[in-house]
Amino acid sequence: MLDIGSIRTLRGPNIWAECPVLELTLDLGEAPGDAPGQHPDLLERLASWLSTLGERGDFLARLGQGAGLADTLAELVLELQTLAGSRVAFRQTSPTATPGQYRVVCEYDEAAVGLACLDSARALLAAALNGDPFEVAAEIGHLRALCQDVHLGPSTTAIARAARARGIPVRRLGQDNLLLLGHGVHQRRVWTAETDRTGAIAEAIAQDKDLTRLLLSAIGVPVPQGRPVASAEEAWDTAQALGLPVVIKPRFGNHGRGISADLRSQERVEQAFAAARAEGPEILCEQHIEGADHRLLVVGERVVAAALREPAQVEGDGVANILELVDRVNGDPRRSEGHATVLSLIKLDAIGLAVLAEQGYSPDSIPAAGARVLIRNTANLSTGGTAADITDRVHPEVAARAVDAARVVGLDIAGVDILAKDIGRPLEAQGGAVVEVNAGPGLRMHLEPSAGAPRPVGEAIVELLFPAGADGRIPVVAVTGGGEATAVTGLVARMLHRHGLRVGLTHREGRYLDGRRVGDGDCAAPDAACAVFLNPLVEVAVLEAPPAEVLSRGLGFDRCRVGVVLGAPGALDDADADDLTRAQACVLATVAADGVAVLNAEDPRSAALAAHCGGSVLWFALDPDHPGVRAHRDLGGRALVLRDGRPVLAEGAAEVVLPEPITPIDGCPPRGVLAALAAAWALGVPAATLAEALRG
Repeated sequence: MLDIGSIRTLRGPNIWAECPVLELTLDLGEAPGDAPGQHPDLLERLASWLSTLGERGDFLARLGQGAGLADTLAELVLELQTLAGSRVAFRQTSPTATPGQYRVVCEYDEAAVGLACLDSARALLAAALNGDPFEVAAEIGHLRALCQDVHLGPSTTAIARAARARGIPVRRLGQDNLLLLGHGVHQRRVWTAETDRTGAIAEAIAQDKDLTRLLLSAIGVPVPQGRPVASAEEAWDTAQALGLPVVIKPRFGNHGRGISADLRSQERVEQAFAAARAEGPEILCEQHIEGADHRLLVVGERVVAAALREPAQVEGDGVANILELVDRVNGDPRRSEGHATVLSLIKLDAIGLAVLAEQGYSPDSIPAAGARVLIRNTANLSTGGTAADITDRVHPEVAARAVDAARVVGLDIAGVDILAKDIGRPLEAQGGAVVEVNAGPGLRMHLEPSAGAPRPVGEAIVELLFPAGADGRIPVVAVTGGGEATAVTGLVARMLHRHGLRVGLTHREGRYLDGRRVGDGDCAAPDAACAVFLNPLVEVAVLEAPPAEVLSRGLGFDRCRVGVVLGAPGALDDADADDLTRAQACVLATVAADGVAVLNAEDPRSAALAAHCGGSVLWFALDPDHPGVRAHRDLGGRALVLRDGRPVLAEGAAEVVLPEPITPIDGCPPRGVLAALAAAWALGVPAATLAEALRG
């Protein structure tokens, strides 16, 4: 019972949905019944273990009305992914021809998380059925940790979502936060909040806090006075020369590590120097600027968001000690190690202990009720701080200085840190200053601020990368069905190359760029399509999409300009004719609204397949008087037919006859040559070029 058979990970659009899904077979064996109502304690156990279950359509209520165990498993897989931190919603179940066996389909966001949640869901359901104990909280904790480990970070996720909302294709490269946005010649790359146009020199300048300060000062941006120091003694001498209080920080650093602010004694300066030295050998001593800590996010030539940052702190209740209070704050599910969630853990490290000591506390101290206890003097989110949105309060002159700072460093995206008593007044009027300019700034504080409105910073970055509504796509021709699909795909690529385009081609015999083989073996799988899109030289992609690959792995693209269905696919041992037809329909479903479906008028299934296309239809046929072609032309539609051995390009009553007769080319029969001509014509290749291609 609850035996899971084959599992397919469909990573692109597929016969079930446009989203990635897990497809599996579930064998219930000779269970006494599939309805949970026949398992008296199941509903009660699930309700007690997963109190959130049912948020998607009152699932617990449906269980009580007889939803099957297959549905229960599918819903559990979704629920566990949701609790782990994934956004998923789609699932479907259906019985197979084998009694007691079901096909279960569940959406996933990250394959590793989806598969882990499937294992957990099966174990949880089995425990509920058998009356066995199950440590739900521990299991969810494990799944949440896995999700945080493998998912994109919050900043990159925001950019990916904004791109998808614009119709821009998104692909993750590797296991980190590197994204490919767009395809081929139109692609852009982004890593967190750094783009492919974030210069290495600009990034190096931003890393060097002393050089940044010198550049900003040169263009009139207010900055604190300071200089590098080589020892604790020199740091104290410099602090006295600058005037207390001062700030000690690493010259090269990020995320606020090793920074100590508001230092007012020799002991604290020496402690801060040691803490900074642990982060790097070169140390700066700067004036301490009085005021609140603000982060302004500059994208391109404008400030798109601003936050008031508060340092890591706890509030006493008169009962718990500081260590217990920190543990309580860190229990917030929004906090985690690193940057996987919108807030980071508060740490009682050397700097935190020194800040406590300066306030007269130790970790064992019990603060009075309502007492505010700082763990840091700096307000970075990376060290446990929080942030509130203050975008609408930023004075235009302050915003202008932030843009100046980003520009002189050379960053297209920058996080500009400003200390000021009032962000609504010019810095020069209040002794405020820009204290840092950061490359690759975190977006967390703007996406989910502790107070105030979230800001569409992901959208702003996507607009910088793809202005004026561009979607980053190249034309895609997808060919499926029929034994000649590989030959047709190659012919289409040659015609487009003759038209002057740089063509990326994948089919069963390899992967090519402008006729040069760049990949061996069967390259009709989704991975090969992704490799074509990754090539920055490619202007158009021509992809074979065999029905068997669509069934087993999904598509390697989410949209095509031209979808070609040649005819009935060959039979497969592990797939019936209906599934193969659905695979072809899946290809047509990706045809864009302004795209074209090229269909075989002499294939009896074509009329039904045409209904899956969102664009127009271009028929091809060996018979120029085929009734379906005639009816289509009577309505002004396009067709490509063969008359007296020569191809005819027809649109309504108008016709263009190509002078070259059609003969088999590279083993491709006349029908396949017609299909290739139709696909190239659908993509805008003129009749003269098509005729040249036939002569060639």
